[in-house]
Order: sequence, then structure tokens, then C-alpha cells
Amino acid sequence: MDDQSNKQIQKVKKVVKKAIIAALRPIIIIFAIICIIVAFICSAMYVITLDTATLKDGSWDNVPYASDQYSNNVTIDENGIASTDMSAQEVWDKLIENNSNIKEYIKESSTFKKLLNAEMVTNFLDTRKDPDAEIDWDSLNQDTNSKEVQGIIKLKRATAEGKTITMVYTDPDTFQSYIDEYNATGSETAKQQALKHFTIERGYIASNFGNGASITAGTSVELPSGIGAVHSYMGWQTITSTTSNQYKLMQQSGMNFDEEGFGRINGRYVIACTSTYGNVGDYVDFYQEDGSVIQCIIGDIKNQNDTGCNEWGHSNGQNVIEFVVDKNSWYSTEKGGNASNMHINPGNQGCHPEWNQNITKVVNGGSYFNNPDFGAENISGNGTTITMPSTGTAIGSGSGTISSGNATINGEIMKWPVDSTNITSYFGPRNDPTNTSVTENHGAIDISVPTGANVYATEAGTVITARYGSETAGNYVEIDHGNGYISRYLHNSELKVKVGDKVTKGQVIALAGSTGKSTGPHCHFEIRYNGVRVDPLNFKYDNGMGNGMGGFGSNPDELSTTNKYYAKVATWTEIYDKLESNDPEVETYEKITYNMTTTRINYQEFVSGYTMPFEYLWSFLTVGQEEEFVSELADLVYGSEIFITVHDNLRINTNISTDTYTKMKKAIANPVVVRVHYEDVVTKYDEEGNPYKETIPGSATEIGGPLEDVQAFPYTTIHTVITSTNTLEIKLTEANVWIVEYKQEFTSQAPPKDEKSQDNPQEDQPYTVTAPTADHTAIGEAIGESYRASVEASYSAAHTRASASLASMKAEYYTAVVGRNIHVYTKTEGLIYVSSPATVREKVELTGDENNFVKIYTSPKHATTASNIHSAPDWLYLLLSQNSSTANMVDVTKYLLYKATDYDYGVQSYDFSVYKPENFKKLYDKFSNLDGVPGKVYNFLLSKGVSPAGAAAVLGNIQEASNFEANTTSSNGGNGLCLWKNDRFKNLQSWASSNHKAWTDVTTQLEFMWSELESKYPSVKNKITGATEENLEYATWYWGRFYEGFFVGTNFEKTKGNTAQRYTYAQQWLEKVK
Repeated sequence: MDDQSNKQIQKVKKVVKKAIIAALRPIIIIFAIICIIVAFICSAMYVITLDTATLKDGSWDNVPYASDQYSNNVTIDENGIASTDMSAQEVWDKLIENNSNIKEYIKESSTFKKLLNAEMVTNFLDTRKDPDAEIDWDSLNQDTNSKEVQGIIKLKRATAEGKTITMVYTDPDTFQSYIDEYNATGSETAKQQALKHFTIERGYIASNFGNGASITAGTSVELPSGIGAVHSYMGWQTITSTTSNQYKLMQQSGMNFDEEGFGRINGRYVIACTSTYGNVGDYVDFYQEDGSVIQCIIGDIKNQNDTGCNEWGHSNGQNVIEFVVDKNSWYSTEKGGNASNMHINPGNQGCHPEWNQNITKVVNGGSYFNNPDFGAENISGNGTTITMPSTGTAIGSGSGTISSGNATINGEIMKWPVDSTNITSYFGPRNDPTNTSVTENHGAIDISVPTGANVYATEAGTVITARYGSETAGNYVEIDHGNGYISRYLHNSELKVKVGDKVTKGQVIALAGSTGKSTGPHCHFEIRYNGVRVDPLNFKYDNGMGNGMGGFGSNPDELSTTNKYYAKVATWTEIYDKLESNDPEVETYEKITYNMTTTRINYQEFVSGYTMPFEYLWSFLTVGQEEEFVSELADLVYGSEIFITVHDNLRINTNISTDTYTKMKKAIANPVVVRVHYEDVVTKYDEEGNPYKETIPGSATEIGGPLEDVQAFPYTTIHTVITSTNTLEIKLTEANVWIVEYKQEFTSQAPPKDEKSQDNPQEDQPYTVTAPTADHTAIGEAIGESYRASVEASYSAAHTRASASLASMKAEYYTAVVGRNIHVYTKTEGLIYVSSPATVREKVELTGDENNFVKIYTSPKHATTASNIHSAPDWLYLLLSQNSSTANMVDVTKYLLYKATDYDYGVQSYDFSVYKPENFKKLYDKFSNLDGVPGKVYNFLLSKGVSPAGAAAVLGNIQEASNFEANTTSSNGGNGLCLWKNDRFKNLQSWASSNHKAWTDVTTQLEFMWSELESKYPSVKNKITGATEENLEYATWYWGRFYEGFFVGTNFEKTKGNTAQRYTYAQQWLEKVK
């Protein structure tokens, strides 16, 4: 019975199973089809999303490409207004015209503009007349037809009085007028106007001054901001010691002089400087603020102990370079100087005005004595005079083809800009025609012409400006001729060209007029070389005008300018010089020298890491599918504050030299001739015997000598020099941006006064023959009178009456100086700004009033975005990694998502110190995408300024030493990435402990490594910083030998086998990052 029941049950089960299978089969098939469809849809969505969010070059249906075109074509006019080439509305319309799917993500063009400009506002300066006023972002973003971009970066100035002000933009011409007036008159008003304003100028393509070879690797020295714009010179004939290195260099190299009188060796300028930059014979490149290089070789070392000299140079470091020149040609008043300064100093109008800018860096490329042929192939030799052209105002003084930097300039005559030759105002100082009480430095010539007269291009080139400019310029045209030259034509009534036009020499570019700041119709004709105004009359023109022999030529296929802009701020030096004395032979004076220059600020380097790229917002939008979410992210940017502060450090050097001495003035008379007339009264008797008196006259000549007399004259001469120098420290002081709040506070302090006093007794100076002074003459006259009186007294005693007179006297005069002491009193005082440690606060709090990414992401109204991103986070990471502007934002995004959701997206901690400005000079486009520890090492080194080749050399060494294992311990006791051992390992442990980190932490080891390079191994730091692909093997060897020190020997060729494998690794790393 039981068996029968079981069989029946089994039959039922089979029947039911078959029935279920039969019923489920179509369901399974349908489910499979649905899965396939879903998979297809997901794949399609993935492809569409990837295609939509990834930049496709040249495709106007691609939003990232359109954004790139919008943000990369920005110009800034003389009013400080940044403008895009296309408006947001024009970009939107072009996307729609090209069938873009942008409307699937963004409904209105105003939102599109908001997202576009979110990337840009943190990259530009606030140039409004009242930068402290609130910005109405809603109105600005609603105006989609406007091309203007409002920046949020504010320039602050911490003054020498301890106050902080917000600087205000002014146009370049007005800014320069403040500087010119101060330099000419010392006007305190002009000075303060210059200090509280800034301007903006376009960058120039870097030039080389000198015909030597370029230094591609060497020891680099960074200079403080605001020094080096002042230059001086010394005559080479002062180098006379035949045993000195200076003399040896001059003799071995066959130094000679160019047409201007500059000493040259291997095409380089011979200079004197402090030992900070090297030793006698070293090749050195001095980098100016615009990137141009003055190629030099050190011919003499300046004494840092001299009054007013520091490690950077003379005049409190303002004078870094002193050119060695031909004394015979430079020490002459015919060269435009005066009795104490016979030639105009280099860097001033008339002598390389393009050098009137600060020095930022100096690179030492080794010694002439080790490499005497470096650059010699560029010139015909040092043994004959090197015929080199001058630049700036002196260009055109030669004939034929001349050279300026790396560009060739022909000497053909230029086109005079108008048909008139009636020059009403010349280049140089003048009274402002619209306000004659103000002195200005007119950087052009004004040529009177009637309204409507043709204005011609003086040379071929490219139009870079054609518009109504500032209130000063009116309608004006700027033409870039290449080779560093730009010509400007102001006050026109009508313009005939537009930006981008290629013009030929003599082409009509405008009609003359009187627009802008003008007293009548004329052409303001201006020429600039590397941004410096030069006298147009130094060239030669087709109508015979001009003093030169030729023109600057043109290279219309290349531009002199770049699309990079810099802020310019003023810095100053005042020298009070007084000489007072009671010595009548000393010429006394009292004068004040005013010298204001400018410093350029590459402001975008301070803030590049704080940008929220459009591609970042667009990636979130295409994956998250929510417009309002990215709009709120953009609002975080518009609520940002960024302050860059110019700190005025003031140094006052007082030097009082009190010279006390006695002049012994002597006269020796020989002969002294005295004529004597005398009378004797005698009694005589007449024939009758009566007595009578008779006067018997007589005369005589008495000759005396040698007779001498000496008198002492005590004198005091006081020479007082007070040099007040304003040096700048420019720092980012606050960046309250979408992702972090960065702050660094500075306080003004008066350092202790450094006072010194010293007596310097001098040897007595023996008597020497001197030209007679009034004192000498008086002494001589006294000698003559004394002798005359003695003769007269003698004759008076012997005769009844006598009188003597001085007939003649010859005398020699002598002076001796005795008891001389020079008392020198020096005092250094001033005010400096001292920084506190910078702080970086990550903005990820869920509580509090401040909005941030985490709060927005976790808002219930943005659940769609959170759900979509959580479902496909790898899509987001892929999009971010494929755009160059967001490639380095993947990890921080993972961290932000983790903080918002507490879900591990792969990054649960993030080092926000990367948002310190020194760590991101172009953070998003400089670093590599190397993974793991090698990527951390490479990016860390690049953030410190190490070259890619230098970083590759370090990677090669670390790979061989520790294979990038930060917690490794080797058999010989080495620990960590660089196998530190003994005291160095103990120092690493202490370093980690003081920073509350484990010694095995990679970032901690890198920070410790860098501290060692800066404090104990600066030569290694310099080698990797300046390393190139050409000397990669040497840089790799140098690191292994002098930083890790795992072998001995200093001969590279004999010991490079020790680092052969490391060099192979370094080559591989360099290829990978390239």
C-alpha cells in the first residue's frame, strides 16, 4: 500500500513539475529578453553618456568642446574687463544648430552660462571700481549675450604702516603716469596712487639677451619678489691684480667689448654680482619677470659686507647685476650721465629699458674654466670686437641684419605713420597737456594731423587690438610685429582693421582723430619692445624721419605676445643723500633719488587648484541627470572669496660717515723781495756856522727766503645716506572656495634695530704740493707781510724814517692731513610681515550654516543624482579621468561621496594639503596619472618644482632601493622608500611622531625627504630640480651617490655603473609620464 502510494505521489510530482516548467518557459524567455534589452539599454546609455561627456575636438555638437572654445579665448582690455570671444548665448545657439543634445540636460542658456563661468570666475581678478561691493551674480548670468567675465580674485595690499587695503584696478597708461610723476618729482600723492592701484598687462614671449648658449640644467636660485630691476656698471680697467681669477678670466677668454661697450665672453654679458649666484667664471642666466633671460658670465664678485649690500646685491638687493663695461667709452658725460655717473644705467630709457624689471630666478650653468667653449660656436670669437646690436631705444643704430634675442630683425626703413611730420610732443618727460601741473613721461611721439587723415602701419604684423579703449586712448590700434615689437596708434576717429587681421607695411589701418584724452587731432605713435616703451625716433623711416639707420623689421607669422595676463603692482626705493662739511674744498649737496618700478604677479598660479572645471559639473550632470544639483554646486563657486595680498616690507638703511681731520697748510716763500725807502735827517752847518737839518733819502732792496709758515685747520665732513627700500612678499592669504578654506595670516613686525658704530683711524698724509687755496694764499701773504714788517723795522731802527713794501714773492704751497678718523655709524630698521602656518579646512560638514558639496549631495531633493551616481560610480570616475581638467579630481570626488554617504567608494581619507597654493602651480594639467606610490612620489616632486626628468631619476632610484615599499627594512638596516638608516632613520621617526603619523606613511616620508633636501642636501635638490632628459643619467647617479650615498667616489664616468639599473628604470618612468 505504501509503495503504491509513493509511486502515485511521484507521478503527481512529475506531472506538476512538467506543468510548472511548461508554464515558466515563456516567462523565462520573456525575462531573458528583458535582461538583454536592459543590458542593451544600459550599454547604449553608457556609450551615449561617454560620448556626451567626453571632449571631441572640433565637434560643435559636443558640449565639452564648446565649453573649451568658450573658456580658452579670453582677452582683457585696458579697462581690465575680461571678455570671451563668443557669448554664452552664441555658444548655446551653435550647439543647438549642430544638433547637440544639450537640452536633454540643461533647459535654459542662462543655466549654461552659469556653469560655464563657474570655471572662470576663480581665475580672474576683480577689476571693478569698487571691488568690495557685492556682486549680483544672478543678473550677470541672466545676461547671456554679454561676453564679459567677472572675476572674484581680490588684490590686497598690506602697507608699510601695518594697514591692509583692497587694491583698485586702473588702466596701464594711468598706472604708468603715477609712476612717472613720482620718479620725476617725488610726489607723495602720486606714490600713494601707484601703491593702491594695480593694472593688468599681457605676457610677452620670452627673449634671450645675449648670444651665448642656453643653460639647460644647473643650480637654480629663486629670488624674493620685487628686487633686481636696478642695474649699474663698473669699468673693467679697475680689475688690475694679475693673480686674481678675475684677471685670469679676462685674459684667457679674450674678453672684448661690443658696440655698446659691454664686456662679452662667449656671447654673454660680463657682470659683477654677489657670491649667492656663483663664482668668478660661472655662466649664469638671469630670468626676468616676463620670462626673458639675460645671459651673463661672472667677472667679479661684489662684497656682501659693503654698506647697503645683502646676499642678493647692492641697494638692499635691488641692484643684482653690475655690468662690466669699457671705462673709456662709458665714463663720459657725452653718454648722457653726469659727473658722478657718466653713463645712463642699463635698464633706463636710452640703454636697454627692457631690462627694467625684477629678477625672479638665476640659473648657474657651471664654470668657464671647466668648459671654456660653452656657447663659443655662436660667435666669431672673443679675441676681436664682438659686433652686437643694441636693443630698446638704441636698436636701429646699426645697419644690415641685427639680432635681438633669438629673432632676426632686418634693418629696412619703416613707414612713417602719417603724412605729416609736425611733431607736437616728443618722447620723454613733459607736462601733461590736459593738466600742466602734472609731470608725465610721454612714452610716444604726437604728430599733428587733421581729422580723417590716413594712419599707416609702420611695419607688417597682426592686429591684436582695434577698439575704443580707455578714456585716455580713445579709438586705437595695436599691431604685433613679432620679435617682441608692438606699435600703437591712439586717438583715431575711425578704425579700418579688426583683431586678427594681417596687415602690410604702409596699409591704412585707421583715420586720425581726437578721441580719448586729447587736446586736438593728432596721431599718438608708440613702439614697445617686450612691453617697454621705446622712442620711435630711434628708428629710420621712409620720409627721412628718425635718428636710426634702419627699422626693427617684422616677423608677421609670429606674435610677440601670449594669451597670458599678469597683474602689475608698484614697488619703490628712495635714497636720501646729503654731504655737509665746513671744509671749503668739499662740494656739499643734498638730494633725494626716487625710483619706482613694477612687479608682475602671475595670479593664476596662486589659484589654479581651486577651479571647478566645467567638465566636472558636466560629468555630474550627464551621470546624475539633474540640472538643479549641478546648479547648486556652481553656486558654491559664486560664493567664494579669494585674496592675494601684496605685503610691503620696508627696510631702511642709514649710513652716516663722519670724517674728522686736520689739514696742515704750509706756504714756503722764496724769494721774498722787499723794496725799502728811508730817510736820514742830519744836522749840517752853513758857511756862517749856523746849524740846519737836512734829509738824506735812500732806498734798498732786501731779498729774503726761504721763509715758511704752517697753520692747522680742523674740519668735519658728514656724509649721510638713507636708503628706504620697499620689497614685496606676495602670498595667497585666503581662499574660501567650494572645496576648502585656505588661510594664511601675516602680522607686521618691526625687527630689532641693527646699529653699529666704528672708528677708522687713518694714516697721516704727508705734505704734498697743492694748488693754493684761500687759506694757503692767506698764509703766503702773512709770510710776505711778516718779512716786510721785519725789514721795515730794521731800517726804521737804523734810519730816521723808513718804509718797506713787498715787491714780489714766489711761494709753494703744501698740504698735509693729520689726525684723521672716519667714524661710521650704520643702522638697519624697518617693518616686515611674518607669516603664521597656513591652514586648510576641508568643507565636508553636514552641520552648520555653510553650504558645501556634502550637504547638497545629501539633500532629499537631489535623491535622483545620488541614486544614479551610486548605481554607476565608475561611469563618473571614467568621465573625470578622461578629461585633462578633471583627471586629478577622481580621488577627491570619491572622498566627497564617502563623506556624504558613509559608503566606501575607494577613498576614505584625503590629504587636503594639496590645496595649499605652493602645491599646485597648474595642479590639474601638470601632474601625471601614475597610480599608487610611484604616482604619489612623482606628483609630490612636481608640486615642489622638480622637473619631470628629475622626478623620473628619483623614481628610478626608489624602485631599485625599496621597490616603492614604504614599510620595507633592508638587510643592511635601511628603512622606507629611500632606505634611511642610523641617525637619518631616527630623524624620520621623530619627524613622523611630531606630525602624529606613522613613519611608514608615504606622504610623511616624502615630506621628510624634502626637508632633508632643503636643509642638508641642497645640491641634490638643485640637480633634480633642473634635470633634463639629456642629463637624466647624471641626475640619477647624483641622487644615488649624494642623497642615498650607497657607494663612494665622485668620478661620474668611473662610478656610474653603480646606478646603471636605476638609470634604466628612470628612462622607463620618463617615457611613461611623457
